[in-house]
Amino acid sequence: MQSKRTWQITVGSILLAATMFVLPMPLAEVFTGIAGQGAAVMFVVGLGLLVGGLGFIAVGLRKQSRNLRTARTYDTREASSSNEDRPVNPYAVPNPYGAVRPPI
Repeated sequence: MQSKRTWQITVGSILLAATMFVLPMPLAEVFTGIAGQGAAVMFVVGLGLLVGGLGFIAVGLRKQSRNLRTARTYDTREASSSNEDRPVNPYAVPNPYGAVRPPI
């Protein structure tokens, strides 16, 4: 069963991975003082990716842990199958759906 917030954690992880490719070189150039305009723009883009990735992961983990702390009841649980597939009596013998009974 996947969490509702898995996509936020996934997007945050992708943004953090992109940060590893975008940010290191402009970061070094900005702090040494030799950065041109292109390096400054890439530095800002890298910082945006970093903040966005951390934000998505924090929100996803926060909402996921909130769902885990909530008690599950029959009203709040997610169904594992549609209600049409469920038998009325859970103790009844399943419907053979056209299978022929073996001779006795």
